[in-house]
Amino acid sequence: MAGRAIPRFGQENRALWGWLGALALTALLTPAGGLGLAGTAALLALVALPVRTLAEETRKPASAWTPAALALGWVMLTHMWSPYRNPDEMLKLALLTPLFMLVPVIAASIRDESRRLALAAYVAMVLTVLLVLLAEALTSGDITLSYKLGVEDYTLDRTDLQIRVNKTLSRAATPAIMFGGVAVILLWVQRHPALRLLAVLAGMVTVLIAFDFGVQANAVALLAGCIVTAFAWKWPGLTLRALLAGLAISLITGPLLFGAMMSLAGPETRANLPMSWEWRIEIWEYALQQIRQAPLAGHGIGASRVLGATTELRGYEIDLLPLHAHSAALTVWLETGLVGAGLIAAALAVPVVKLGSATITPRFSMMVCFVIVVWSVNVQFSYGIWQEWHHGALALAIAAAMIARPRTRP
Repeated sequence: MAGRAIPRFGQENRALWGWLGALALTALLTPAGGLGLAGTAALLALVALPVRTLAEETRKPASAWTPAALALGWVMLTHMWSPYRNPDEMLKLALLTPLFMLVPVIAASIRDESRRLALAAYVAMVLTVLLVLLAEALTSGDITLSYKLGVEDYTLDRTDLQIRVNKTLSRAATPAIMFGGVAVILLWVQRHPALRLLAVLAGMVTVLIAFDFGVQANAVALLAGCIVTAFAWKWPGLTLRALLAGLAISLITGPLLFGAMMSLAGPETRANLPMSWEWRIEIWEYALQQIRQAPLAGHGIGASRVLGATTELRGYEIDLLPLHAHSAALTVWLETGLVGAGLIAAALAVPVVKLGSATITPRFSMMVCFVIVVWSVNVQFSYGIWQEWHHGALALAIAAAMIARPRTRP
């Protein structure tokens, strides 16, 4: 940078070295199931804390962070009437969410002359993760199986051992798909034959792991992400705004949408579904019953962990609320009510308004839309909305898109 020396430990340098360290941890932790990605993203935020940016934001009378802060505050408040007295979920959300929100801000502060190194390290991380998961897919999870036998003291005669291996690997596949989509787009737009070949190969492995490990949600998320990404290529700004607006609307109308789906799923339809799908329907119906009991303020954060019941399905006893409602919208309504759903939807609406006057390039929109769709499909049908590991993965993936965004329209 001409005319001014950058301090050795200035914000830009801390952002770069924090990013490189986070990628090294991500390469190790993602194939192991991804649970450590929350700590990785939080550590990056702490190492490269953008003090100057935060000071400027807090001086603004109408900060864009205000709706998000109000939403987070309400979710914390609901712990007061929650039957789940353990404060673990509340504390993790309160402490980690602000750090996760800072990760893309930190990534955006990496200097132009350092972007090539930051992106090369990101691609190297993604390829490492994809190769490990490819090996797991081809060997039915031998690496994870060996770890469970040698470290976690599992035994080969456990009937649920392969299920547990697949659960770990399917969870690992979710951030790998998010990271992989960004890397594929980044490599393809370079227009170099070797890099485009690498993009194709990385894309093929991403598809393979999305359809492996016995979980349909990753496959659905990948397909939905590709469809929305195609729209983002053609209409970048409109697609990104529509996606965020759609998420806000689906959150507010969640009980109505799921109630309508339940009314269409009659006994004959359910009998023809795979058991896991019919189980989901049972969970959603029970969640809707609980929402009707406390529609305004909800039952409180973590309530899903203690409000469960059991029933019989196809000769098996099943939990009707196993830790969460397996739907982001229904979990938000059940635990935080209309107030919580409305505040979170308002936080999503803020970027919709702000993006209206911004110039959004196709490359950036494609990356961000793909990541958000893959994440949102999984939290809508599979993972708990409050689980911090996939929040960390989302933050890191969007951060990569921030670094890779072109400075001028291609």
